[in-house]
Amino acid sequence: MFETVELENGLRVEFYDYSRKLAGDRWLVGLLVKIPMRVTRKDFDGFGDPDELFEKFVQKHGQEVCFQLKKERNFIDEREKDEVFSRLLSNLKKHALSYMGHRDFSKGFKKKKIKEFQERLTWWQ
Repeated sequence: MFETVELENGLRVEFYDYSRKLAGDRWLVGLLVKIPMRVTRKDFDGFGDPDELFEKFVQKHGQEVCFQLKKERNFIDEREKDEVFSRLLSNLKKHALSYMGHRDFSKGFKKKKIKEFQERLTWWQ
């Protein structure tokens, strides 16, 4: 983990540097953002049979969902990789943290993941 930031809405943003050398002096510069969120039974209200859906979800995925975002720059000169990574991190903090820090971000993301899971369940049946 490169860095963490605690947001006002109670979420913890984790920043990871997954940069790697490609060939010669060229690099893939990569920034991964993760926001783990715990799901509770209450998150399933309004979805058919919430108790059953919650149990199936937890069996399949556990009680955590994770928002992820990747930012990459490819074929970067080795001398520029640290500066490029710093710019990616700075821009993401400047433009995305307010979105991720919104009080309804967690609720909306979990709702999306639950809906996707519910749709997959109908495909499996």
